[in-house]
Amino acid sequence: MDTEEQLWRQIRVTDRMWEGPGQIAALEKVTRRVDALGLSAHRNEARVRLATAYLLGGEPAKAFEPLSLCLDSGDPELRPVFDYLAEAFAEDPRVPLADTLAALDDGERLFGPMPDNRLIIASHLGTEADVRYEAPAESSRCGQCDTGLRIDHLLRIGRIDDAVELFSDDDHCSRQPHAMLAALMLPFARAGRLDDAVEAFWRSYSAFWTESAELGSLARHVEFCAYTGNHASARKLVDRHGGWRSTPSGTMAFHAAAALVTESHTSLALEIAARFDARNGNSVQSERIRALLAAAPAPVSVDLGSALLPGTRQIGSRLVIYPTTVEELASQAERGEDDPELAAIMWERFDELLPNPEGELLARRLAGSGVLAGAGDRSGSPTDPAARAFRRAALSLEEDPLRALTFAREAIDLFLPKFDYVNAARARLMAVWILAFTGEPKAALDLIGECDITGGNPEVQAEVLYTHGKLSQAFGDLDEAAFRLLMAAESFESAENADALGWTRADLAELFLTMNRFEDAADAAEEAVRLAPTARALALRDRAYLLRA
Repeated sequence: MDTEEQLWRQIRVTDRMWEGPGQIAALEKVTRRVDALGLSAHRNEARVRLATAYLLGGEPAKAFEPLSLCLDSGDPELRPVFDYLAEAFAEDPRVPLADTLAALDDGERLFGPMPDNRLIIASHLGTEADVRYEAPAESSRCGQCDTGLRIDHLLRIGRIDDAVELFSDDDHCSRQPHAMLAALMLPFARAGRLDDAVEAFWRSYSAFWTESAELGSLARHVEFCAYTGNHASARKLVDRHGGWRSTPSGTMAFHAAAALVTESHTSLALEIAARFDARNGNSVQSERIRALLAAAPAPVSVDLGSALLPGTRQIGSRLVIYPTTVEELASQAERGEDDPELAAIMWERFDELLPNPEGELLARRLAGSGVLAGAGDRSGSPTDPAARAFRRAALSLEEDPLRALTFAREAIDLFLPKFDYVNAARARLMAVWILAFTGEPKAALDLIGECDITGGNPEVQAEVLYTHGKLSQAFGDLDEAAFRLLMAAESFESAENADALGWTRADLAELFLTMNRFEDAADAAEEAVRLAPTARALALRDRAYLLRA
């Protein structure tokens, strides 16, 4: 049985998981366990996180149930959830209108006016013409995102000059100024500001072209191409992004834009619009799509040049085909240590597509600038001190583990001040493995216990959780081991690493058998067999069912 402290740790661990099915599944399990134990202190904590996971992980219609059960508490952590809730309403017709408005009424009773959320709903419903918008006193949105919201509003009501005047790229966040540029590139073109239009297209497209969550912004790029005499480019974008999965709103916007060059998309866009209209009680979304299709092209043609970015590069007699995402570019560059020229052009392409990386991609780019992009001193060692220490640890591992341990610890201390949490975690894992296999398992357990931040990389996060779980099991702390291995399985699933998920499920089955948790053992073994029907997994399943009976 889970203890209160273990459940609290499980709630916190989910904060470091990637948004999506893995995080949602983990939080649903934790919430059920909290309810089973009647832990009122954790009730809101788990439900706020679950609602947020639904909203950010592509299941906005599910957010109401956990949210409605803690609305009366006045928990300050609920405030940003209302911001997500308004956005979810505009993104998914399954989010009910009356319940959304009632929830915002409750939110304003608890936290004060929410003009930003009211504007999002009014804009979606087509009732925004008389709205006089003022920035909210409190919001989870940054100042740039608030400006982006106001620009979209001004464009919607036809105040194009005011929208252009409001634009600023002084500050950056994960979406801005790229989303504002995507909104403004066509107004720039219609105003004859062609250089600004092309720059806006290039900067926003290079930021969003690998992000399925930004399909709505990418729809604006298709519109731009179609309205500025670049029909071939528009069709290329439709072919490139047309099969992506996104929210209903993003998918509807993309089909509507695609219909400007490929008529078959018209019915798909109108079908989704009809679902929104049925929920909203009006025909605004369908009317907007028809107005888009009937709009006049821009008065001038725009030469996009290389803004769509070519997909190949010639190196001598070799033709290199670039990957389609910045993540794949980074992975190829990281694997290119024995081919520094290839690694260098992969990082060059990465920088071209994503000049201002953030989070995990920033950490990988910083690491790559020393280790993998061919930057080195005369001895061939990387010039970045942290990367150099990590490389020396790897090279010393077989011949002198204790020397490798010294270098790994040095790398940890050098990566952390740079906020390169991914590589700091990798260096810590190396040190943990060295300690574990050189007869110091307790020191290994203590060191892995310090690894709370892994930079949002699910693969590294899973390896840390798995290693911690196995070390805990070796010391007889079976409850802690089960907790860590369960969370490792969720992370391996998020990382889509089926092989690692299979052996982790088998390890869990074996552990649950030791703990006499035969029902859990059977479930884990069944999943291990489904993933990889190895002799070990089959034997564990047979044993679990025998003991369960």
